[in-house]
Amino acid sequence: MKQRLLLFILLLSFSTVTLAQSSTGNQFASNTETVFTISPNPGVNELNIRLSQKTNASVEVYNLLGRKIYTGKLTTMHNAVDISSWKSGIYLVKVITDKKSITKRFVKK
Repeated sequence: MKQRLLLFILLLSFSTVTLAQSSTGNQFASNTETVFTISPNPGVNELNIRLSQKTNASVEVYNLLGRKIYTGKLTTMHNAVDISSWKSGIYLVKVITDKKSITKRFVKK
């Protein structure tokens, strides 16, 4: 339990980025590239996830105890998640593509 809590505290402090190696050699994609944005942040009823480019992606949302509370597919560049039933607090939104996975913080009012 302590290890799980420590892991999520670290995730809160830093966004995690896993990059795949480019097929053109030893070059890597920039880790400052924006894969997705979330809005509004903080939010009340809806979490909007906007992808920077059309790609096959999925989303996972975790609470600070490390429990996965939402999983879904991102089928368009703009996706909306109903969060009206979620408790107020801080959540970790993880978007996973075939090349990388990035986690960002989200606050539910």
